[in-house]
Amino acid sequence: MKATDNFGKSNIIGTGRSGTAYKAVLHDGTSVMVKRLQESQHSEKEFPSEMNILGSVKHCNLVSLLGFCVAKKERFLVYKNMPNGTLHGQLHPAAGACTMDWPLRLKIAIGEAKGLAWLNHSSNPRIIHQNISSKCILLDADFEPKFFYFGLARLMNPIDTHLSTFVNGEFRDLGYVVPEYTKTLVATPKGDIYSFGTVLFELVTGERSTHVSKAPKTFKGNLVEWIQQQSSNAKLHEAIDESLVG
Repeated sequence: MKATDNFGKSNIIGTGRSGTAYKAVLHDGTSVMVKRLQESQHSEKEFPSEMNILGSVKHCNLVSLLGFCVAKKERFLVYKNMPNGTLHGQLHPAAGACTMDWPLRLKIAIGEAKGLAWLNHSSNPRIIHQNISSKCILLDADFEPKFFYFGLARLMNPIDTHLSTFVNGEFRDLGYVVPEYTKTLVATPKGDIYSFGTVLFELVTGERSTHVSKAPKTFKGNLVEWIQQQSSNAKLHEAIDESLVG
């Protein structure tokens, strides 16, 4: 509470369905990020064991989990601080236009791809993130992208590495969810790839996943549907962020 100024609003980095992340300054001056979780589906025994597994997951394109805390009903996660905030905040700033050039966006896309490939295929146990969006990709001081808190992450069963049953009844950010997900309620690595593809569309178009500013007002779909429409009408080049053309 001291480190976050009693979870003051001015210290909020981002808010998601699983909780709110705050900038925190420890007594020795070190800056960290504290995620204050909302009511968790995990039991008291399940939470520490899953956090210990996630704490052992180390990759240069994942935000390092430094520690966690359980105090009565409160649960906190402590991470390294990421000074350039979220990819969403950089692509869709509250004031002014996005200033990210193509080499930087490409660097971020490649870093994301490496992090996701490692989670899905090389991590032991393998992990399905289940919550990929531009809001869960944080950028360090060098704009190296790092996947943030796996709020819905499911550790893949080593016996069946293809499927992970959707168990905690929490839907992901709209616009990033593979359409058949709501019918099957089964999470697979392919769902992560679909979400990653949507983030790539965001990087190339500069548009939000659920609202396309370039689209006519009559268009009610999401970014993926708009891209499909542009493609079928041979107008795909018009989707590219104007600042990147050339």
